[in-house]
Parts: sequence; C-alpha cells; structure tokens
Amino acid sequence: MSKQQTSVEEAREVLEALGYEVWEEDGDLQAERRLAGLIYRVYYGPEGDLRLEKVRLKPEEVREAMLAEHNGQFVRSKEVRESFFTACQPGELLELIKAWEA
Repeated sequence: MSKQQTSVEEAREVLEALGYEVWEEDGDLQAERRLAGLIYRVYYGPEGDLRLEKVRLKPEEVREAMLAEHNGQFVRSKEVRESFFTACQPGELLELIKAWEA
C-alpha cells in the first residue's frame, strides 16, 4: 500500500470514528455528518489537502402567494456556508475537525 493510500485510510478511520458517512470520489475522501440544522462536510485528498465546510440551514419562510393568477405558496430557505482550507497529515485531522465543530 502506498503512502498516499495509507493516509487516505487513516483519514477514513478518523472520520468514521467521529460518526461521519464517508465515501471516496476520484481518489479523494468526502464525508458528511448532519446535526440539528448543521451539516458538516470534509474533503480530504491523498496529498493532505483538506477543506472543511459547515452549512447552517435557516428556518424556511412560507407565505401564500399568487403567480400568473394561480394561488400557491412561496417558500424561501436560506443557508450559510463556511469553509476552511488547509493541508494536514491524517494524525492532525481529529484535532482540526473537533476545533471546526466547536
């Protein structure tokens, strides 16, 4: 097993231990965990490139509306997306994710 494959496997173990759903796409790891109005996403490449995302879902706004003389409902939802980019070794992943989620 190459060093890059070992790094990806170590990162997978950390993410799964934290309760993330993990999958591989084009050699990169992607992971997601949902918690009460928050979505945490992790993108980790074999070279150690890391992107952390936090998506906050705001409550939907629903109101009655008319469109071309048709009654209906207008629904607006908002999300706030925060991202952090860095490079790290798999052994540093746990510390970074815990800090990001705090």
